[in-house]
Amino acid sequence: MAGMTDVMCLSQFQDELRRIARFDVSAPPENPLNAALQKINDNPACAPARLLGRMLSALTYERGEFRRAEASAFDTATLRLVIALMNAARTGTHPRAEWLDAIRAADSAISP
Repeated sequence: MAGMTDVMCLSQFQDELRRIARFDVSAPPENPLNAALQKINDNPACAPARLLGRMLSALTYERGEFRRAEASAFDTATLRLVIALMNAARTGTHPRAEWLDAIRAADSAISP
């Protein structure tokens, strides 16, 4: 039974990420989609980059499942970036076409 609570839907995962980042007052990146793609391209094989790619997809399609432990996989700067992505998705800062392009670019970098 304990294992079932380790999997979270996207909204629960977002709540957990916001809880973790609640004391970070640093400025978010200006363009979170570009920053996310740069981070993924810089080191596509590392687990945080792959998780960042999953977040892009989850935010675009508004669905996904994550393990509770994955919430702590991001360093402070990447967590700030993920929060900026979540805010951009919520406010519609970027057109859907940009999100879809970002997913394609991230998938291409992660799975060459």
